[in-house]
Amino acid sequence: MRSSDNDFEQEPKLRPSFLTVLCILTFIGSGMAIISSVFAYKTADKSNSIFSEIAKGNKNNSGTTTIIINDSTYIADSTTVSDSIITPGNAKPSSEFEKKMKASVSKMFTKENIQKKSIGDLIAALFTLSGAILMWNLKRQGFYLYIIGVLISLFVPMYLYGTDLMSIGLSIIAAFFGLVFIALYALNLKVMNGKRDEEVDFSS
Repeated sequence: MRSSDNDFEQEPKLRPSFLTVLCILTFIGSGMAIISSVFAYKTADKSNSIFSEIAKGNKNNSGTTTIIINDSTYIADSTTVSDSIITPGNAKPSSEFEKKMKASVSKMFTKENIQKKSIGDLIAALFTLSGAILMWNLKRQGFYLYIIGVLISLFVPMYLYGTDLMSIGLSIIAAFFGLVFIALYALNLKVMNGKRDEEVDFSS
């Protein structure tokens, strides 16, 4: 007696439209992240040079200039800066918040940290892209790869720049859409196959 085709084939599950849209958005976002991280790594030296040139001027729109004297930061009026001698007496100390912000920004734009962040962003994007490809094929393992990618993008800034307000803010901004997508992907877990679900019994 000849076996029917149903004994050897398993009818594939249909991918929900919502999951399809999420995966396509992830393909686009992760692809752009890969390209931008590679570009940022290659141009790290140039980016650092540009920031250094900007930092040298330090003159802002209010007509003040930031000056560092004996490792202390001061803000002086533009007329004072034109004098031949600048001392703490004719310049006022900058605020603690301003000092921390400038220190954080300076740390971000070193060549080494630009390259390290680019590598971290690249790895995170590869994880999220791989996860989306698996979820496109209704493989539940992709969901967990996607989570790993988002967690990497969340912790890379804090690892590189410390746990100050700015680095935490950058981490949240970088991972915001990833965290939202984790929640949205989780709604589709029931249609994804687990490892055991993929096994087909050919013995009958």
